[in-house]
Amino acid sequence: MSKVHGAILFDLDGTLVDSYADAEDCWGEWAESVGVGDVFDLARFYGQKRSDIVRTLLPHLSEQEILDHAEQVRIAERARVAKVVALPGAAEVLASLPGDRWGIVTSNDTEVALARLRSAGLPAPDVIVSADDVVHPKPHPEGFLLAARKMGVDPASAVGIDDSPMGIAAARAAGLTTIAVRFRQEDSALREAHAIADGVGSLTFEIRPDGIALHIPGVQS
Repeated sequence: MSKVHGAILFDLDGTLVDSYADAEDCWGEWAESVGVGDVFDLARFYGQKRSDIVRTLLPHLSEQEILDHAEQVRIAERARVAKVVALPGAAEVLASLPGDRWGIVTSNDTEVALARLRSAGLPAPDVIVSADDVVHPKPHPEGFLLAARKMGVDPASAVGIDDSPMGIAAARAAGLTTIAVRFRQEDSALREAHAIADGVGSLTFEIRPDGIALHIPGVQS
């Protein structure tokens, strides 16, 4: 891809860090505690808001009860980060980028995102847009649009890198060049992306006077 970009916006979980084991533990314990452990599968819900997951599994609850259960899981996820690791090449990729030219757009909340970055040994960017900052989660474009605005760039000049179909849809709807990275999804689920890469570590960024050029193995520039 020969286009020069103004900013790089990364998803967090499944893109920069692998937090699946800790998340699965937290959600699995919650599911057992409310009697749905035998039917719960985190892979089915990965990337969704906690309250939406609870609502789907326990539709009879009141809205306040749903929020209370979601908060219970959030507190558990904030505390349980021992198994969170940086995905291959993530540290090197972030180190190659100017600090003011990359940010994170995550469906998680800011506290959990920061805890996972610390556990993985990755830096926190100046701009993190989380579930705390938006009304509409992915696949709505609000998060990516807000991050671009905070970084002072036109969304059309930015790149969105995500591992989930919802994230890809959100970045595309915001007008970003969209790169899917393989984590737990089949390529068929990522087909709306402009390109698919093996992982964030397979990407190369070239800093130029007018912006950032992105190189993807197997994609002609």
